[in-house]
Amino acid sequence: MASRLASAFVGVPIVIAALWAGAPWLSMLAAVLASLGAVEFYRMAEQRGARPATVLGVAWALVFVVSGHSEDYVEYQTTLVAVGGGALTLAWHLARRFVPGRAKDDIDEAPDSLGDTIADWGNTAAGAIYTGWTLSLFLRLRAGEDGLEWVLLAVLATFATDTGAFLVGRAIGRRRMAPRISPGKTWEGAIGGWVAGVGAVVGLAALLDMPLTQPEAIVLGALIGVAAQVGDLVESILKRAAGVKDSGTLIPGHGGVLDRLDSVVFAVVVVYHFSVWTVG
Repeated sequence: MASRLASAFVGVPIVIAALWAGAPWLSMLAAVLASLGAVEFYRMAEQRGARPATVLGVAWALVFVVSGHSEDYVEYQTTLVAVGGGALTLAWHLARRFVPGRAKDDIDEAPDSLGDTIADWGNTAAGAIYTGWTLSLFLRLRAGEDGLEWVLLAVLATFATDTGAFLVGRAIGRRRMAPRISPGKTWEGAIGGWVAGVGAVVGLAALLDMPLTQPEAIVLGALIGVAAQVGDLVESILKRAAGVKDSGTLIPGHGGVLDRLDSVVFAVVVVYHFSVWTVG
C-alpha cells in the first residue's frame, strides 16, 4: 500500500501538470506512455506465442502521437499514419516468412503459415493503435476549444468510474460479471461505476462551464461509464491470455503502464468523438 500511495503521489501531479500545460509537455508524456505501453503490449503478445514487430510497432505508435501533436493537423493525417504504418509493418511480416531462423535449432524450420503471419501483424497493429492512436486523441482534444476542460473531464470521469466500481463492488458486490477473465469484477460494481461516471460528467460539465446540455452530459457520462469498464476488461483478457497478473512492473504498487491506462484510453476515444460530434 505504501508503494502504491508513493507512486500516486509522484505520478498524479505529473499527469495533471502535463494536462494543464498542454503541448509540448503533454506530447512528451504521451510519447513516453505510448512507447512504454506498446512494449508491455508486445511482451504480453509474445507470452501468448505471437511474434509482433516490437521496434516497428513502437515507432508506429510514436508516429501516431506525433501526428496528433502537429499544429497543422488535418483530419486525414491519422488515416495516412494508419494506412502507411499498416502497409509497412505488413510488408515486414510477410518478408520475415521467408527469412530462416537464426538460432541453430531453427535453421531447418519451415516458414510460418500465412495465417500466423497475419496474426502477428494484427498484434503489431493492435499495439500501435491501442497505445499511440488513443493517446494522440488526448493531444487533439487538448489543442481544441475548451481543451483543458475536455481532457480533465475524460481523466476525472474515468477515475470516478473506476473508483465507483471498486468501492461498490467491495461493499455489495455479489454477482461476478466475468469470473474467467477478472474474478473480482461484479455486476453491482459495474453499475456503481456507471452511475459514478454519469454523476461525474454532469458535475464536471457544470463546474467547468462546458458547452454541454444536461442531457448531453448524461449521455456522455453513460458512454464513459461503459467504455472505461470495457477497457479494463480488455486488458484483463490480454493479461489472462498472457498468464500474467500485471502488464509490467514499472510503477510500484500499480503494475505496468497499461494497468493505469486501460480505462482512460477507451474513455478518451468516446470523449474526443463526442466533442467533435456535439461541439465541432
